Amino acid sequence: MDVKIKNIVSWTIPYFGNNHYCSYGVLQVTDGTTTKNCRTKGDVIGDTTGYQYITFNRRRYEVVNKGRLHSPALTLRPVC
Repeated sequence: MDVKIKNIVSWTIPYFGNNHYCSYGVLQVTDGTTTKNCRTKGDVIGDTTGYQYITFNRRRYEVVNKGRLHSPALTLRPVC
């Protein structure tokens, strides 16, 4: 099945005073039959800079921003 982002529910850009260092949010993800809201994870000390992922149907997908910070073009890539 091909998993795609259907909608960006919320997207937050961290500013001063926020304990995140890269953008994060909630994405509506679908595989054609199931639709689910998924919160991005991975913004903690020890992860690589900018690495964000979601978990959908017990699989992990990396969230890749092919756009800019203020106008994201998000895609998903399976993590092995």
